[in-house]
Amino acid sequence: MPMNKRFCAIALLAGSLLQAPAHGYDVLISITGSIIGNTCDVAADAKTLTVPLGTISTGQFRTAGSMGNVKSWFTLSLQNCGPTFTGAKVRFTGTPAPANAQWLKTTTGGASGVALALFDSDDQLVPLNTQTKFYGQAGASDVEMKFYARMIATQSTVGAGDVSATATWLVEYQ
Repeated sequence: MPMNKRFCAIALLAGSLLQAPAHGYDVLISITGSIIGNTCDVAADAKTLTVPLGTISTGQFRTAGSMGNVKSWFTLSLQNCGPTFTGAKVRFTGTPAPANAQWLKTTTGGASGVALALFDSDDQLVPLNTQTKFYGQAGASDVEMKFYARMIATQSTVGAGDVSATATWLVEYQ
């Protein structure tokens, strides 16, 4: 190929690369939300709860997933909800058990092979980090939400010892 033609081909190729079309985009971000008229106050006796789990024999836990027979009930109470209240959901957070992220991990140094599962008053498991059903009636001033905890085996052998765990509850309004 003669030098002149080669130079023209290279110049044509470089020119086409340099003239690549540029694209610009306008991006619109729409941020929305709402302000509700009134949230509820957490009742004083529900701000810090200690739920006694009772004493259970290791013999009750025959297989992984078997539960102790004690249902340890507790109530979360909201007050002064006001006329704009339409309902609330609860979300429990805490350290999940390695065997099942829906259950609470128990404190190290106590019983082994066990976790805590939380249930609502309809005997439905309330997995960690998951919203519950709605509680309360529209316009209600006070709301009581009943739950219970049960020990649950994470493996086929449960070792004796103390059982404890910590969970935080978050209220999410409708």
